[in-house]
Amino acid sequence: MVDGFPDVREGGTLRVPATDADRVELRFAPVLSRDRFDPNDWRTETLEPVPDATDWYEVDLDGLELQDGRYEYEFVVHRGDEDPVVAADPFAEEITRFRGHRGTFRIRDGERFRPSFSWDDELPDDGLPANHELVIYELPLRWAAPASPTNEKRNVPDGDFEHLLTEHLDELAELGVNAIELLPIQDAAVTLDWGYGTRFFFAPDLDFGDPIDAKFLVKECHKRGIRVLMDVVMNHARECPLEELAGETFFLDPEEKPDRPDWGGRRFDYEAFVDGYHPAREFLHRMAEFWIREYHVDGFRIDEFKGMDEWEFVQEFRDRTRAAHEEAFPDRPFLVVAEDSWGRTRIVRDVEGNPEDRTVVDGMWNFDFRDESRRLLRDELDTEPGEPSRSDRIRALISGDRTWDDMDRQFEEGFTDLSQAVNYVTSHDMGEKGEQRLMNYLFGELVRERGLGDGSVENVRYLLDDLVSAAPEVRIDAHEEAVDRVRGSFALLLTSVGIPMFLTGEEFGDVHDLDYTDWQLKMEDPVDWSRREYPGHDALRESVGDLIDLRTSTEALQRNEVEFFYEHPTIDDDDGARAFAYCRTGGRELGSDGQVVVVANLGPEGFEAFDIPWPWTDTDRITERGDPLRGAPAPEFVPEEEGATLSLSPFGVRVFET
Repeated sequence: MVDGFPDVREGGTLRVPATDADRVELRFAPVLSRDRFDPNDWRTETLEPVPDATDWYEVDLDGLELQDGRYEYEFVVHRGDEDPVVAADPFAEEITRFRGHRGTFRIRDGERFRPSFSWDDELPDDGLPANHELVIYELPLRWAAPASPTNEKRNVPDGDFEHLLTEHLDELAELGVNAIELLPIQDAAVTLDWGYGTRFFFAPDLDFGDPIDAKFLVKECHKRGIRVLMDVVMNHARECPLEELAGETFFLDPEEKPDRPDWGGRRFDYEAFVDGYHPAREFLHRMAEFWIREYHVDGFRIDEFKGMDEWEFVQEFRDRTRAAHEEAFPDRPFLVVAEDSWGRTRIVRDVEGNPEDRTVVDGMWNFDFRDESRRLLRDELDTEPGEPSRSDRIRALISGDRTWDDMDRQFEEGFTDLSQAVNYVTSHDMGEKGEQRLMNYLFGELVRERGLGDGSVENVRYLLDDLVSAAPEVRIDAHEEAVDRVRGSFALLLTSVGIPMFLTGEEFGDVHDLDYTDWQLKMEDPVDWSRREYPGHDALRESVGDLIDLRTSTEALQRNEVEFFYEHPTIDDDDGARAFAYCRTGGRELGSDGQVVVVANLGPEGFEAFDIPWPWTDTDRITERGDPLRGAPAPEFVPEEEGATLSLSPFGVRVFET
């Protein structure tokens, strides 16, 4: 424990920082007295300075002779002739909302108590999946609400812990995902969005449920073998009580470091130093350790790493959280991932120039995979003379050993282990053209090319909701092709070297209902879960589930080795065929059992009979996984010639298990 930053969870004692205070008071009342709500008439108690802790104050609830019950409370800080400042407890573990937000505490037999929660029977017999086994499902919790049963009103983002638990968790387990990355679930000062502006860092958002609801969700995820990763915002806070209590200690002045984004909040000051420690850093370390011990979370995704630009603090955060998790759960895996939109892979490696020349985080979002895979999926992976070839870039994309800098038009250092790269094709970050949901990205382009419309959000939604779903006999070739190309994107994602992640709804080809380029509307546009039953979309989900099963059950996909064994001779020509094949070898010679073979044709030309080398001579063992949705005849194998002939549709991807 850091000296000078007191324990805020010790017994029945409340402790709070307050700078330049002449007096700090606690005022409180039973929640059941809400009918006489008047904080000015509440009971008050004066806090005493905490010994050996500058600007900290405390009060022992156990010594106040309180009646049993739940109390709401807040602090009143007196500073000279200024009007008293009223602030909630920034360390509140449970909050209430009535004419403002306040923390609550509970008393039983004259002492503070915290409701107990049973974690008995939390884990399945085989435990939780290791980092190299993960398939991550990214979910804004507000999007977990089911679609309205009628079309009288648009679906709105009002999901919560209960919706995820009762409406979707069993389905996600059946789909096969073994990790859920929840967008921020800590209490935020905003509604109808994704929560990237935390107010109370130690409490779940009231809109989602209470602490018991959150713990129950984590437990039920764990019982199904699903890990829970928390998205945490540590660049800034919004309306956090710390601002009123000790803002100059924990936060930057609004005029400092103007290039660092604040996203409508107050930016933490990681360099402020008091009594031998950094208050803001310690606050955030304590926050993460709390969620590990109290909520059993299995890792964190650090938002806005680029904007924070504080590698030393993030490295400390990784070290502290890993140590806390190891102490609490020594036999469980743990993961800290950063979102660095500049794609600096050095943060996941021990390299000179990092703090202490050590790894900063365990893994990072691989923005390069998103951008390069989308170029590949629309045959827009263009090269110029003197640049690395198209085939070089495809190999780098699949293997992850290099990343592509599209601005400088050159390769950068890649990853040395698959657990360092969180690969994805779509995430919640989709505010720019080219970042939208895959069905909009692929179907919208086909709609424009074939004169079916302008491919806009409204056009795609109309074609899907009003025509494709109208009756089984209504068929649009462009739609069927787009759905199968979404399946092909999953085939690449789930067989590439890295931890695969996808955004909720992509598994069945959901589309936007609102303008995804509008920063607010994109957050108010939840999944329309009814679309999973649309013609073709139900088959897409089934095929994706089969590919997920392959990823989570096949050792070769949980290792780093990949070998390209075929590329079409014209793949690097401007108008050449875009066919290639690779194998996840599992460290064994090509042709061995237990390998995964991917044959891809990511160009507009189709092939009814395509010949490729095929060293897997035990052809009875070969099984196609995640079958093409438009149908494809079984390959013809010629074991004595170590060859195979198979059909490849335009922009088609086929996956085989040996």
